Formats: sequence, C-alpha cells, structure tokens
Amino acid sequence: MTRKIKSLEDFRKVLNNESEQLVKEDLNVIENYLNVAFIKEHTCFSDLETFLNTGGFTAKTQSEFQSIPVDAMDALVSKNSKYTTWSEMVSAAGDFYFENQMKAIKFKKI
Repeated sequence: MTRKIKSLEDFRKVLNNESEQLVKEDLNVIENYLNVAFIKEHTCFSDLETFLNTGGFTAKTQSEFQSIPVDAMDALVSKNSKYTTWSEMVSAAGDFYFENQMKAIKFKKI
C-alpha cells in the first residue's frame, strides 16, 4: 500500500501509526515468548498475567507494560525464577520458543 504524504503532519501520522504497530508487535513477541508453557516450567505461576500480578503489576495494555520499571521487573524475576534479570528471562524465553517451533516442524539438531 502506497501512502501519499503531502505535509509534515501526514508524515507524523504515518510515523505514529507505524510506531504503534511496532509496539503492538513487541507486546505480541513478549506474549509469545513468555507463554504458559514457559512460565509454568520456569516459575511457580500458571501464566504471565499471574506472574506480573504477584509483583503488583498489570499489563493489559502496552503502555501499562512499558510503565513497569526494569529494576522492579528484575526484582520480580530474581525472586520468582532461576533468572536474575528480566532481560535474561526474556532471552531464555526466546530460546524456549524457538526450540519449540523447531520441534513443531520436526527440525532435527545437527
């Protein structure tokens, strides 16, 4: 789809819409990576929402999720998992997700 940009305001609207889409995609990545299987295996919680609620957080929207301080997430993660930081946990969740996707297509390790 080609967009006609006739003014600076049109350009700002396009950038804003694209950044909103990227934010939605980021949240989808987090939700895909930190799925029920990962959360159950690596924490004592049944899902990401319950895990976050334990720390006093709600993340029903991207803005709520982004408002959670990283140091607070690090503390929640280190207290309730084998990981020491939020970043470490998300990275491990990405590996977990990738491995499961490869198993789903019956990809064999070399």
